[in-house]
Amino acid sequence: MISEEKVKIMAEMARYEKNHGKDDFRVYKYEKKDYIRLEQIKTSICLLIAYLILTGLLCVVKMDTVIMNLRDGKIIILAAVVLIIYIAVYLIYSHFIKKRAARHYDEVRARVLIYDKHLEELEMLYKVEENEDVSPTIAPEEDEDGKIIDI
Repeated sequence: MISEEKVKIMAEMARYEKNHGKDDFRVYKYEKKDYIRLEQIKTSICLLIAYLILTGLLCVVKMDTVIMNLRDGKIIILAAVVLIIYIAVYLIYSHFIKKRAARHYDEVRARVLIYDKHLEELEMLYKVEENEDVSPTIAPEEDEDGKIIDI
């Protein structure tokens, strides 16, 4: 039997699955610390690739300065400066990615827990409905044949 309460819960669950469900379940399958580490690794790889591309473009644009530093033996100093800048940018990015990933995981966890709560409510409604007595009963009114049976 269809009840209004079950329909409301199912509609809310379907809305959640349509809007956030796939992404939230993908994130929530990890532990919080694992998800944060995964985000840091992805960001580290992307940052390294972007930094290498930008450094390469800068070297091509400033080719005359790079060649002069190679002749003078100052390329080690230039490489050290580039490496120090990369490490500083990496540490800053890593700090902010850690905070953002933790906040995102907490938001996802809250939504998934609400979804689980709705699942439990729905399961409880189905169990209550299952336990109801739906056997035929004899109605108190009498017909000319005798007793009326409600089915």
